[in-house]
Amino acid sequence: MDEVSFEFAPAGEDFPDDLRQIKIEVNGVELPELVREAELPAARADEDEEIAGNYIGLVAGYMRIDLAGQFLGGQGTPMFTGSEGKTALLGCGCGEVGCSPLMARVTVTDDTVTWNDFEQPTRPDWDYEHFGPFTFDRAQYERALMAIAD
Repeated sequence: MDEVSFEFAPAGEDFPDDLRQIKIEVNGVELPELVREAELPAARADEDEEIAGNYIGLVAGYMRIDLAGQFLGGQGTPMFTGSEGKTALLGCGCGEVGCSPLMARVTVTDDTVTWNDFEQPTRPDWDYEHFGPFTFDRAQYERALMAIAD
């Protein structure tokens, strides 16, 4: 099983000091870093390596985020939902999730939560076939998510 952690963290030096993102780590590695490795081949083909992994966690200062809806297979926050039942796990590095989000299908069973079928809607030719799936123990996943709910 994979392991996930969520935390509210500063959004970064390009953002106001009080703006927070939902930082996600999978197996101890920040999710944008994992995605960058998967996106590098396509970014190199497009001759633009800087856009690979250019994501930030969902920014919790712009609007209220329904954590259960967003990360537990619900409807998500309307601004963050995509086609085919997918939801945004990360927003564009500019801070606007609608610009270039990392989308995935979140499937919840009694025992597991799985992220798979990743896509970048603004770059439909990029291949995520070998990225994921990530399958988490549901109890561990929910504990990690609830740690930021307060």
